[in-house]
Amino acid sequence: MEGIVLRALNVGIIPLCLLVLGWFTKKYIVPFLQTETRRAVARYVLLLADEITDWLMVKYPRKKWTEWLDEAIDKLIDVTGVSPNVAERAIKASISRKNGQ
Repeated sequence: MEGIVLRALNVGIIPLCLLVLGWFTKKYIVPFLQTETRRAVARYVLLLADEITDWLMVKYPRKKWTEWLDEAIDKLIDVTGVSPNVAERAIKASISRKNGQ
């Protein structure tokens, strides 16, 4: 009798534990991993924005950055495929970091 009860508990508890583990993974682990991927992509976009603004500063040394801002945004969109809003924010952040130095 005791063996039957223990077997029934094992059969019921193990699937329940696996369900809880799956829920925990979906709720907490997967979003964390997606956040890390997004951070890596954001670092990549910012690095490219820095390179593009450096290149345009060398290409147009006598012009103000406001004159080649649209070209920088278009270049970043072409290279990375990000949306225009993201490209504009990345380029402006790059320029503000350079002006702050």
